[in-house]
Amino acid sequence: MGAVVALALFAGFAYSYKISPFREKGEIEAGEVCSSLGPTSSAVNALTKVLPEQSSYSFNEKARLRVDVTDTTYESSCFVSGGGKQLLVVEARLMEDEPAKSWTQWVKGTAANEASTKSLTPFTAGDKAVASSRFAAIFVPCTSAGKAPGGQYNLSVSTELKQARNSSDAAVRGELIKLTRNASSYTHAKAKCDMTPKIDE
Repeated sequence: MGAVVALALFAGFAYSYKISPFREKGEIEAGEVCSSLGPTSSAVNALTKVLPEQSSYSFNEKARLRVDVTDTTYESSCFVSGGGKQLLVVEARLMEDEPAKSWTQWVKGTAANEASTKSLTPFTAGDKAVASSRFAAIFVPCTSAGKAPGGQYNLSVSTELKQARNSSDAAVRGELIKLTRNASSYTHAKAKCDMTPKIDE
């Protein structure tokens, strides 16, 4: 009897302070999702599968767009937060083309958490693509040589999951790849690219 009373008291306390399993589950609002993530319905679906449950989610987007094809600057960022923590970051940057191996080393260095990139394995997209259960990145052909100073330019598009829900690593990796493919397609169109992106499977 005492155990039942104690359990009931804990349940009431947990509900009052929104302690799991009674925490209020927030929804990802389509109208708030960063435009740089591509098609909203696809982004919401993928985010719902990888982000931990929170009472609410917020999105913050920043971008520095190219003026024309001779401009060598394009940068964009999408920050997803919830529960007072940054949960996921998607970044894109225009940069000079370089060998796949050196780009892989460079993009690994952009991750906030070193552990995110420890188990990267390749997948097919762009000139090079790698992913783990916490990080995905694609090196996307953008501007052909002769259009901008310095030769060919590519877009580096990456997604880092900083806080994850309880799902299998394989499932999360697949959703991060979807997010990064969609962000790459959006960025390729927005960045005034003239080369074939080779993003789709």
